[in-house]
Amino acid sequence: MFRVEKQDGFARLGVFDGMKTPHLIDLRDDKEVEELKRNVERRAAEILLDVMPETYKLFLREKHVIKLVPVSLNAKRLIKTIFLLKKYSEKPLYISSFATPQNASLLIYLGADFLDNAVALKKAYQGIYQSEVGEMKIESLSELPCNCFACLNREEYQREFEFLADHNTNALKREVLMSRTALKTDTLRELVESRVKTNPENTAILRIYDSMSSEVPHAVYKKAKVYPTSEISFYRPEFKYYFNRIVDVYDPASPAALLLPCSAKKPYLLSKTHRAIRGAVGDLVRGVNEVIISSPFVAPRELELVYPISFYDTPTTGQWSEWEIEFVAERLSILLEKFESVVGYLSGGYRKVAEKASKKAGIDIRFAESLQELRKILHHVEKAEFDLYKEIFRHMMRYQFGLEFEVESVKGKYPNLEFFKRERIARVDMRYGNLDIYGELAEFLRKQDVYTVRIDEFDVRGTVFSKGVLKADERIRPNDVVVYYNSMLTGVGKAVIPGKEMGVVDGKAVLSRRKTLN
Repeated sequence: MFRVEKQDGFARLGVFDGMKTPHLIDLRDDKEVEELKRNVERRAAEILLDVMPETYKLFLREKHVIKLVPVSLNAKRLIKTIFLLKKYSEKPLYISSFATPQNASLLIYLGADFLDNAVALKKAYQGIYQSEVGEMKIESLSELPCNCFACLNREEYQREFEFLADHNTNALKREVLMSRTALKTDTLRELVESRVKTNPENTAILRIYDSMSSEVPHAVYKKAKVYPTSEISFYRPEFKYYFNRIVDVYDPASPAALLLPCSAKKPYLLSKTHRAIRGAVGDLVRGVNEVIISSPFVAPRELELVYPISFYDTPTTGQWSEWEIEFVAERLSILLEKFESVVGYLSGGYRKVAEKASKKAGIDIRFAESLQELRKILHHVEKAEFDLYKEIFRHMMRYQFGLEFEVESVKGKYPNLEFFKRERIARVDMRYGNLDIYGELAEFLRKQDVYTVRIDEFDVRGTVFSKGVLKADERIRPNDVVVYYNSMLTGVGKAVIPGKEMGVVDGKAVLSRRKTLN
């Protein structure tokens, strides 16, 4: 009855009885209301979860849609309840009597598949005109800041309530449609951040969600730019994943590090700034690990091609807040502990970050004030030469799959690198900021049973549907590169939904890229 077509975290695009979801229920539409009533179950009392967990699970199986009515603006309680419902059921979630144009995208980001216009109608009765940035009393408006059908035809309404009910519902419907589009294009988080800034309660909900988001299967590779323009951006799930992951996977080949500032152009290695620095120091940079400082990231050169490092754009003013300096320095200090000697070619806020990180890590940094001085310092630094491109592959493998795999040669023009072991085994996919894999490497992952999807005995023609999945690695997140297989074939594809939901929900599980017969 409910088919999932795309997912990121708890947010989903789907189809329910012919309706595209996320979907807005207009409570004035008797047909829609009756259809939903037939499918909606009441939310199980949370006490059941602790006292009778099996009864709780049975309760969630009674009908097709779970209904949640938030009883207050308590952000922690709302997030905790949603997490509980998502833990025990894959059914569509209907968050009722709570949606506004300001919070609709947030509720969809949290996992709502259905919303309604109960608040829109209530506000209309109170004479309140709603928008995505706030509410106004209708009598205070000398002109209408909207061109929806209701606003363009206000004179045709006999009652103010009817006009406001239509406008408020239109504003809410527009947000739901924008959220669907943003989810398709991997930009829902950007939409959410732009909306929550206008409301402190919504900001609190998002912050609490972010603090718990490690439990949520958010995509960590996306086909979209990312814009960390405020403090709340720094804690988004894919950023947290990156920060946690580099601590585990970064394994510098040299005891020496060179700290450099970021650049507007991505990847950094192609920027004028970095080419000029490397050109000035020449071969002296060989055997030195480069670490790039930005806000909010710290990026080893070996990982500058992964998402989100090659995909972010942030305002560059030269002004660093104390909070930014502290945030980045904390993360840089962890990486500095991996080196015996550190050199910095930095100024302004970048240097302040490095100085604070130096104190935190207890490691001295030798700062060069000019490129000439940088050459002199690097000339005396103890190094260990390595192949940068092979190190890029090694680190991307560790980051993406948690495994080591040796390559023999690298071809291609940076950043479009291809990696070979007799035949091509991987390439950098700059659409998503990860490795796409082939042949021997795919077979290696299958043998290791890492990021694999075992399917029933059928041929694959473009799509592996969830119902055909027998077993899937629970580490798999949407957009991950995965290996699917049965006794007939082995293939490589892109995950559509989390591994733990493959074989459970209806809809697409993997989009195939290539396959070979066993």
